[in-house]
Amino acid sequence: MSPTDWDAVADGQDGDGWVEIPETGWAMLAAWAAGTENVRRRPVDDTGRQVRITTESDGVSETRYAPFTAEDRRAVDEGIQDYLRDAGVQLPPRGFVWLMRLPPGIGSEEELARRINAGISGSAPGAVHPADIALAMEQVIDVLYERD
Repeated sequence: MSPTDWDAVADGQDGDGWVEIPETGWAMLAAWAAGTENVRRRPVDDTGRQVRITTESDGVSETRYAPFTAEDRRAVDEGIQDYLRDAGVQLPPRGFVWLMRLPPGIGSEEELARRINAGISGSAPGAVHPADIALAMEQVIDVLYERD
């Protein structure tokens, strides 16, 4: 199976069997390995989104919320792109929320993440660099989607 061609991904929405991909390089690497037919996208909309800010001073923790800014969006996008660049894979265009079809027999994003982590740990123990994880990720995703 060929990895995801980000430019060929169809537009779509959340729905039965589809999950929103967390905004991390690792999760986007999984989406890349899933293949174009298992990924959808929709325009990102950060309107009303907030970030939690927790500070600690003299042993006292204080939490407050602030608007998610354009700088926050840039930082998230750059972090994802840095990770994928280090993995040596095609970079997705910015400005989208990415969705991934759950593989057969997997009922949630949490279960998917657990299964991917277990597969990577089994096939590439100790791998931490994205380039080392990319090959293992492809192999694990192929097994999960029951591809040859």
